[in-house]
Amino acid sequence: MNGFEVRVVARAAAGDLAHFPDVVRLDGGRLLAAFREGAGHVSHEGRIRLTSSEDGGRSWSAPVVAVDGPYDDRDPKLAVLADGTVLLSCFTLDWSSARDFAVRGVHVRRSSDGGHTWSAPAAVGTALRGPASHGAAVELPGGDLLLPLYGLPQSEGGSVASVVRSTDGGRTWPAASETVFAAVGGVEFQEPTLTVLPGGGLVALVRTAGAHAWLARSADGGRTWTAPEELDLPASSHHVLALDGGGVLVTYGDTSGRFSPRRITSGRLIRDPGGDWSGVPDLPLYDSGVDDQANPSSAQLPDGRLLTLSFDVTAATVVAVVTAPDDYPA
Repeated sequence: MNGFEVRVVARAAAGDLAHFPDVVRLDGGRLLAAFREGAGHVSHEGRIRLTSSEDGGRSWSAPVVAVDGPYDDRDPKLAVLADGTVLLSCFTLDWSSARDFAVRGVHVRRSSDGGHTWSAPAAVGTALRGPASHGAAVELPGGDLLLPLYGLPQSEGGSVASVVRSTDGGRTWPAASETVFAAVGGVEFQEPTLTVLPGGGLVALVRTAGAHAWLARSADGGRTWTAPEELDLPASSHHVLALDGGGVLVTYGDTSGRFSPRRITSGRLIRDPGGDWSGVPDLPLYDSGVDDQANPSSAQLPDGRLLTLSFDVTAATVVAVVTAPDDYPA
C-alpha cells in the first residue's frame, strides 16, 4: 500500500488456505514462523505448520506439520525463552457436533531444538468456559511465564481476559494460578496479548467486540492489574512486539475504514510504551484485496528493520511486509 517490500513466506497445500501467522526471531537471527492451514477461516479441520528462514526472511523452508490433531487446531503463537526454549501455544475447536462446536482448550508445547521437535501438549488450566488464546506466552524477569486467555466466566456475563502462570518453564499451567484482569460490564474482551517492557512492567492489550482495543498494566508480574482503559486503537486481531532499544510495534487488523473498506493490516509504533498509547498515527501496511486478512505478527531483524506477517487467502499464502521504524509516523 505504501510501496513496502512484500515477500511470500509460505503457501498452503492444494485445496487449503493459510491463516493466523506468527513469527519470532531465535538466537542467531533465525526466524521461525507458524500458521494454521485448513479449508477456511472457520472449518472442521485445521493443522499448525512451521517454516523458518536463515537469511532474514528472504527465503523460507518448506512448511512442515507441527500440530495435527483430530479437530481444528487454531491461532498458533510462538515464544522464545531466555534459555532458548521455544513454546508453541494454540487452542482447539471440535466441530463434530451437528449443532455447534466445542472448545477443547488451550495447550502449550515446548521445543529445545529451535522448533524441530516438540513435547507432548500441556493443557492450560482455567476456570473460564470456552477458553481460547491469541497472545503468546511471555517470560517475566524472575523466570515465571504468563499466558493470556479469554473466555466466559463461570457466572453470568460477557467474555473476560485472564492470565495463567507457569513456574516450571511451561511444563504445567495450573488453574489455581489464573488471574482475571479484564472484566467490565457490557464489554466483550477477546484475544489479549502480553508485552514485557524494559524494567519488567507488563502491558496487556485486549481486543473487544467494539471499535477499539483496551489496555491494562501490571507492576507486580501479573498478580494485580490497573483497570482496563479504552484506547483509540481500532485493533482487531493484533500483535505487540517489544523493539530493541525501547518502544513497541502494534500491528493489527484495521477495521476503521480509514485506509480501505476491508480489514487491512496496519501498524502503530509506540515510542514511549510507558505513556499513552492513544493519539499516535497509524500506518497502513498490507491489503490483500479481500475482507479475510490481517491477524498479523512481527519480528525485528538483526539490522533493525521490521518483518510483519499477514495472509492472502486469494493466493493461499502467508506474506511478509518489510518496514523500518522510521516509516512509522510519530
